[in-house]
Amino acid sequence: MTDVNHLADRVAVAETVARFTWSQDLKEWDGLRAIVADTVTMDVSEHVGAPPQELSADDFVAACRAVLEGFQSTHHSTSNVIIEVAGDHATYRSFVVAYHHVPTDEVDWLVARAFWYVDLQRVDHEWRLKRIRVVRKAPFAGNPELYAIAKGSTDKAGEK
Repeated sequence: MTDVNHLADRVAVAETVARFTWSQDLKEWDGLRAIVADTVTMDVSEHVGAPPQELSADDFVAACRAVLEGFQSTHHSTSNVIIEVAGDHATYRSFVVAYHHVPTDEVDWLVARAFWYVDLQRVDHEWRLKRIRVVRKAPFAGNPELYAIAKGSTDKAGEK
C-alpha cells in the first residue's frame, strides 16, 4: 500500500513544476523565485548548446527572465510525468512542448519538443527546484531564430 505522505509529496512536486511553467508563461518572476532553491543548476546543453550553469536563485530568475521577457507569449505544456520521491529529494521527468511567439515580419513562432529532467529538494517543508535539464528531442518547428529576435526585443525595451 502506498503511504499517504508519499502521495502528498508527489502531488506537491507536480504542483511545484506546474508553478514553474505558469510563472514563466505569465512572467511572474516573484512566483518563480518562490519555488527555487538557493542555488539552481540550469542545463540547456542538449537544448540550445549552452553549458550547464550553477546559479543563485536570483540569477536563475534573471536568466529565465532574460530569455522569456522578449516573447509576447509562451506556453509550456508537460505530459507523461514520472515523479520519484526519496526523503527530501525528488525527480520529475516529463515531455514538454513549448510554444513561443513574438511579433516579427518573419515566421513569428517557435515550438520546441523536449524532455525535462527536474531535481527538487525539500526546504522548510516546501519543494524547491534544484536542477533543470532540458533535452531537445526534435528540431525546432517554426523560426529557430526567434530566441535571438525575442532577446533583441528585450534589449530594445531596456533602452526606452
